[in-house]
Amino acid sequence: MPDLITLPKGMALEEVLRDYFLKTGAYVVRGVPFVYENDDVTDIDLWVYSRASSFSREITIVDIKNKKVPHALERIFWVNGLKQATYSNKAIVATTDSRPLIKSFAKKQDVMVLDGKFLSKLVRNQNINEERLVEEKLINLIDSYELQKIDGDWKNRMKYCKSILSKPINFDSCNSWLAEGKFFAELVLTRERERNTALRCLYLICSYLALGIDFCMREISFLETHERIEKLKEGFLFGGRGLAGTNDLIKFSMNMISQYVEGGDIHARLLRQRFDNEVSNLPVNILAEYFSKTETINHMFQVAKSLEQMAMQSQNPTLPDVIDIKSYLYCLLDYWKISRQEFSSVLNVNSNI
Repeated sequence: MPDLITLPKGMALEEVLRDYFLKTGAYVVRGVPFVYENDDVTDIDLWVYSRASSFSREITIVDIKNKKVPHALERIFWVNGLKQATYSNKAIVATTDSRPLIKSFAKKQDVMVLDGKFLSKLVRNQNINEERLVEEKLINLIDSYELQKIDGDWKNRMKYCKSILSKPINFDSCNSWLAEGKFFAELVLTRERERNTALRCLYLICSYLALGIDFCMREISFLETHERIEKLKEGFLFGGRGLAGTNDLIKFSMNMISQYVEGGDIHARLLRQRFDNEVSNLPVNILAEYFSKTETINHMFQVAKSLEQMAMQSQNPTLPDVIDIKSYLYCLLDYWKISRQEFSSVLNVNSNI
């Protein structure tokens, strides 16, 4: 029977492995909920995103079990199915089991194994990073705000933002993160006592968004700048459906209203008019022009990693000094119609770039 991996007090094996993958240069998220049709199916222990090149991104899911009876063969089946369900590129099982048959079976299933020998060695060489919060600490900070549930349900919003990572990343993902980011940006301005926690949540969501932009740009980064702008505008306006898919949906809705609602033609035209007005009022040019720049595209992955690090640092976060991160945040503030100066002033930072 395999032995449990002995860990320092207060440290989870998930945190040890997260630190390991962070040191490889990857972006790592712990405890990503996999939700299907509003049903919480499971959590992905580690979700690992790496940028191999300008055109290549890789998503790896890691299943971690530190148990005397790890059921490694079952976990290999499980994580392989989860890899397909989440459209991930690779799957890894981290297990206390060190039997050779585990690795040979996993290889046939196209699953990588980190066995007990590797994990024991990793833990022996592991130092606790005092400069970084563990996942549970961030959750405790949110829970410490007694009104978080009725004040917009902070914890479930963060859970939702994280769950988006378990689905195919596209402009729908980015638009969801944009909406949730605005919620927390406004809280930074208005919740003085909870400002630091709200800022952590904002930075984490903005890091997800930066990652989403990096992923989406892999398919359009080779286009001319004006073409990239148009693709970005379409994505931010219409999401994954695009202009054509959205128009088809609107036409279908208008036809249904015209046929089955009294005075349907008038209501259908009002629907179209209202939709067009709302679309025209979205300042997506701000986003499209900023993210279309080659230098911005090249920096998004690093911006995502830096913001995640700032969200999880043990010290209270502040407005960053790094120009790429600050300009990214200010671009989002402009889109949300939040004053840069006001946002910076509540953090006691000069808003000039």
